[in-house]
Amino acid sequence: MEWINDHLDTVRIIPTDVGIDQQRRLEEGRSIRGLGEQAAIEALERFLRSDAEARALLLFEDTDIERRRAIVGERVDLVSTGDFLRELESARLIQSSDYILDRAAAQGRNIERQRQAVGDLEARKRLQDHLRGDQGIQR
Repeated sequence: MEWINDHLDTVRIIPTDVGIDQQRRLEEGRSIRGLGEQAAIEALERFLRSDAEARALLLFEDTDIERRRAIVGERVDLVSTGDFLRELESARLIQSSDYILDRAAAQGRNIERQRQAVGDLEARKRLQDHLRGDQGIQR
């Protein structure tokens, strides 16, 4: 959360109906399983409806999202957090993906799936192009 607050000029927090429900469930001590994924899909759908040409990148940790490819849509590239970190390292935007994953593991996060390449190769290729600036994306 601290990182988000430090980068509010770049990161936008988008309230979702699912997110509001999730907050209510947390306060009531009820399960929130799967709600993060549903909130991401809600935000993506809203974004994609706003621009017929828009594309999006969805970073995921839980492989359940891959099974929902049809729900997310073809204009959304799915890339695992681990694959994203490896692409950032390859583009020399971070020093070490392993260092970040090791720190996450030290904080109690289960990162074993992130150590393996699992993402869509076409999505990773588009990500590489964006990171190199081949798509007109500014850094």
